[in-house]
Amino acid sequence: MKNKGLEKYDLLKNEPTKRQFSIDNLSDYWIINSKHSGVPHSHSFYQIIWFKSDEGAHYIDFEGYEIKKNRIFFVAKNQVHYFVQRKDYKGYLLHFNESFLLNNETDVNFFLTYCIFNNQANPYFQIPKALESTLSKFLDLMVVEIENNSKFGNSLILSNLLKSMLLIIEREMKKNQSNSPLINNSNYHKFIDLLEKNYANNWSVSDYANALSISTKTLNSLVKATNGTKVSKTISARIILEAKRKLTHSKLYINQIANDLGFNDPYYFSKYFLKHVNCSPAEFRKSIS
Repeated sequence: MKNKGLEKYDLLKNEPTKRQFSIDNLSDYWIINSKHSGVPHSHSFYQIIWFKSDEGAHYIDFEGYEIKKNRIFFVAKNQVHYFVQRKDYKGYLLHFNESFLLNNETDVNFFLTYCIFNNQANPYFQIPKALESTLSKFLDLMVVEIENNSKFGNSLILSNLLKSMLLIIEREMKKNQSNSPLINNSNYHKFIDLLEKNYANNWSVSDYANALSISTKTLNSLVKATNGTKVSKTISARIILEAKRKLTHSKLYINQIANDLGFNDPYYFSKYFLKHVNCSPAEFRKSIS
């Protein structure tokens, strides 16, 4: 059976020399793309959605979130999301590939330290009144600079403006978080990046630790300090999330899904799913259909 359910979109995938960043007015974007954006889909790039009015809900990986004025949503690579169908969306969409922010090794570590795009439990930021003017200025500057595509330093200026805006948001979000060096260690975020690339490759905890050049004990400490669970549970959660996505948004047979997720034996996949979800893949698909 062919997978006709979930679409995945790329941003300038075959045009690496072009600026890997775009800004769209949400009202205009919706008029053109509502048929695609109004159904579950995913991206190979990052997306920031800044809503400028109260309307409807936005869905990210099976959870619905209320839309409020000056609420910013952060959609990471491969996350499944969609807009509720309506006609009065107001705001801005920012799309970018990782390469847009990564100009050197410092930028790589800088980008990986962002928790914003790794926060599945709370994937949005409600702008407080005190920050509204500051963040709006960054957005306004980007909207103006986006038109200077052929001018000197355009991409670098936009990249620095985006980094600055993200840093201000990250700093605000960290006010109520622990200052533990473990939580802020970029090795955790490098692990998440490795997990995203290898969750279907049967990597063990030691495989991830070796790739990071740290011990399994250190990796477990990093992960537990950040999300409260062991590495093995974090790996399982990512596999189960992808299984749920495929069961919900595709028409693939269960044995095909098992194979896509690195399970050679569909029966073992069913047992694995049952252990973590308390129902079989077939029962889960029936419950959400």
